[in-house]
Amino acid sequence: MNIYSLQKINQIVKFNFVKNIGFWLFHVLNKKYLAIYLDPVLSCNLRCLSCYFSNDEIRKDLKGAFKEEELERVSQAIFARALRLQIGCGAEPTLFKHNPKIIQLGKECGIQHVSLTTNANLLTEEMIKSYLAAGLDEMTISIHGVKKETYEYLMNKASFEKLLEVLEIIAREKQKYPKFILRLNYTINNHNVNELKELFDVYGKFDMNILQLRALRNIGGEIRSVDTDLNFNKTIQEAVQLLKTQCKKNGVTFIKHKEFLAHDDEVEDKYMESASYCYISPKSFWEDDFKWREETFNEYSERTNYSLKLFKRIFKNRMI
Repeated sequence: MNIYSLQKINQIVKFNFVKNIGFWLFHVLNKKYLAIYLDPVLSCNLRCLSCYFSNDEIRKDLKGAFKEEELERVSQAIFARALRLQIGCGAEPTLFKHNPKIIQLGKECGIQHVSLTTNANLLTEEMIKSYLAAGLDEMTISIHGVKKETYEYLMNKASFEKLLEVLEIIAREKQKYPKFILRLNYTINNHNVNELKELFDVYGKFDMNILQLRALRNIGGEIRSVDTDLNFNKTIQEAVQLLKTQCKKNGVTFIKHKEFLAHDDEVEDKYMESASYCYISPKSFWEDDFKWREETFNEYSERTNYSLKLFKRIFKNRMI
């Protein structure tokens, strides 16, 4: 069963207490259930207008990177209990030189699904080949526009030509790895919504496997909201119907939020509160009292009676 099948099951199960029973059982039975979101470096080469990296004040606090020699310890501490590892969560992972080692360590620890999320503007053919050879299962690329002008405006400091070049390389290389997944994420706002109908005209030739339309979230960037007037809603509805048809025709999985509102972050927030969610960066490592340099996840669980904490979650917030 792949990670997307598990996500579908998670969506079908509407009661938090059922999910939390599952997490507790997986924990006490020493099974894999963690979803690790790892930012190996807290930096970005772009200043996307919807992202906090476009905010000078917020960006001042986003610094730091793991040392190569620390990666072994990271994997020893927590990878053994991970079902999924995503490299790149709130920053640009391709600024980090040792991603192949992270991927390899994840695979050596039996992580089923290792993915990397990127804006793609720093990727080279050599980097892409090294990621695939190390065992990367999926690459997610952010594309916030269909036309060059829109893309480069919303993704400040990006190059549309570079994006297309990288997509061509990936499309070519993924033929050698038939199970590899290319996912394109398109965050909706008032500047790019009118281009959605042309998306397949530009990106349809790159052998993508998944297309996701994402709602704009207010995370402190210059663009923090969407004006959802009648014209916006009509444009979205028409575009979604067209993209559904085009995705089905081309064998592409289509994912979208139910609503495209500025504060439509409830689904993601609930997931981040999930017992499986584990965020790691040079500034934080999952639970504040987890001594990752000295102990493993299992040792921490025994020391803190973490299974009891998970058990108590079963009886909190029963409904989603």
